Amino acid sequence: MQRMGAGNICGARLVLYRACRMDRPQHFDLAAAAQAALAGRQPPSTWDSRLRSAVEQELGDAHHREARFLIGFALTIAVLSLSVDLVVAPQHIGEVAAFRLGIVVPLGIAALLLPRHMLGLQKVLMALLLTGFAVSLAYASLFVPPPSDALLALGVVSLLGFALPVLPFRGWEVPAFVLLYFGAVSGFVIVFQSVIATSDAYLPIMVLTAGAATVLTRRVHWLERRTLLATLEAGSRAASLQESNTELTEMSMEDPLTGLANRRRAEENFAAHFAMPVASGHPKTALLILDIDHFKEFNDRWGHQAGDDCLRAVAEVMRHTSVRYGGLAARFGGEEFVMLLRADDAPQALAVAEDLRVSIERIEIVQDGGRATASCTASIGIALHQGPDAPILAEMISAADEALYRAKAEGRNRSVVAAQHA
Repeated sequence: MQRMGAGNICGARLVLYRACRMDRPQHFDLAAAAQAALAGRQPPSTWDSRLRSAVEQELGDAHHREARFLIGFALTIAVLSLSVDLVVAPQHIGEVAAFRLGIVVPLGIAALLLPRHMLGLQKVLMALLLTGFAVSLAYASLFVPPPSDALLALGVVSLLGFALPVLPFRGWEVPAFVLLYFGAVSGFVIVFQSVIATSDAYLPIMVLTAGAATVLTRRVHWLERRTLLATLEAGSRAASLQESNTELTEMSMEDPLTGLANRRRAEENFAAHFAMPVASGHPKTALLILDIDHFKEFNDRWGHQAGDDCLRAVAEVMRHTSVRYGGLAARFGGEEFVMLLRADDAPQALAVAEDLRVSIERIEIVQDGGRATASCTASIGIALHQGPDAPILAEMISAADEALYRAKAEGRNRSVVAAQHA
């Protein structure tokens, strides 16, 4: 194995970490941007483009859902309204039904079939549907005697007043719809000389209704935008909190000095992946306990900073070894480490331990600006589960500890397998 300095290992990892941080794009704080937009009450044109994009995406999704509901509702009302025509103009119900349904139903079905990315066309069809519905009401009034014709004319005005504030039209779409509606209805009643056109009240009421509905619509849209901003802010903060909680959980599972798993994570990993019986002929659960030899003397001679470098270097070797053999390396505390893995038999587990021990023995920790090097060795105790029952972590740790004590007693810097553990 190539000799390495612990300082070089840790330094390289730190440089790589910082480089990754620098290359990472700046995080956009959606919650802060939404809060600023709420507090400042600025028009959307002044918002950050990423906030505008998020709002437009959410509005588009909401508008598509609302459009489908409103189209279905309008179709239902159009069909039910024929019952009124049946009462006031039974002789002409066929003509009125054909005219109304012939306009409303094809437009409604076509609008309902459009996907989300065709929202613009869906709005156009919705506007045509409502306008056609209004024209059909004006058409029905041609066959109705007073005062029922005035009530049908009132329906034309009411449809605009009720529909406009809830329709998913925004910005220029609102006046465009009002002009389409007003122009189509007015043109029809003038051409067919409907009783509506002869009424002096028609134009003032229509203008007043359209103006009031437009003002109300702008207010509804303003409240909708603020509600959406508040929702985005709350959602973003909740996501950030969840991310922070996840990071804290990860930190609570990691040894801060070495970056290895800590005892808690090792115990959870054992319970999830190793604490289960295995069929005959399959790899068994093995547990290695490693203790750095004469670590107190190492610290006394080289200093605690060198001791930390030693722990990091050993941890790095354990990390690579655990990855190579598909196991998990963890620091249990002090100079004691544990590795969980699977092995076919005791000789295989011993071979892994020896690979690890020899790699640690070859570590050189640069000291005194390169004028000296420090090295360390480790003793390893090995426990291999045998038998049909599920392995128990406490029992395996106890067996590996006994083997570790034997390794220490026999001269250290060696690996010892515990007696058969079942």
